[in-house]
Amino acid sequence: QSLHDRGWSVIAEHKGFTESHVILVDVTETPMKDGSVVEETLEDANIVINRNLLPWDKKRGRDYRTPGGIRLGTSEMTRLGMKESEMDEIAEFMTRVVMKGEDVKKIASEVEEFRKDYQKVHYAYDTETDAYAHLRFM
Repeated sequence: QSLHDRGWSVIAEHKGFTESHVILVDVTETPMKDGSVVEETLEDANIVINRNLLPWDKKRGRDYRTPGGIRLGTSEMTRLGMKESEMDEIAEFMTRVVMKGEDVKKIASEVEEFRKDYQKVHYAYDTETDAYAHLRFM
């Protein structure tokens, strides 16, 4: 809903957007026009999403390298204790990067600061567990 309210073309609006934790967005009408460009740019802003083919992309000459969509999953955010208000903040970060073309490094710094409050697991484990203690990042 937060993305839609900011002008994003979220798929299945007429069905309430989604019945699961997955959200699909058509980015062909954004300034970036391409899911892979949106994916890479948001990653530079410390926001991880996936490029995603839309059902009609093949007919429009798109493939997995240049899809018309992105996919967001909210399960990781929920696992870290985020709720609706935090989803709204994330939608605003995304909008500032993709729709408004604000400085990616500035947004990356803001996202890093925002993320500091979400370092404990709140879903499926006790809240004393560090969110990524079991992983080793390279």
